[in-house]
Amino acid sequence: MLSTHAHQRMQQRAIPMASIELLLAYGESEFHRGREVVFFGKQAWGRASQQRCAVPDRFRNHYLVLQGGEVVTVGHRIKHFKRCRK
Repeated sequence: MLSTHAHQRMQQRAIPMASIELLLAYGESEFHRGREVVFFGKQAWGRASQQRCAVPDRFRNHYLVLQGGEVVTVGHRIKHFKRCRK
């Protein structure tokens, strides 16, 4: 489920496993450069907040990158994601 790189980034960026689980359960996904990026959009954040009573606001800016069902890396979203245009 987690690559060693993702585990290191979780520790370095202080992203708890609870945030990863919420992203996998309720997050929105888009494909960027052949990988799936999962993040909280407005609707996904609303669903997560309704289903769970106490979701910290700092989880809202977290994202993760999936490749082949494995979490490759995690991070904090600072800017908006660029859309893939074809």
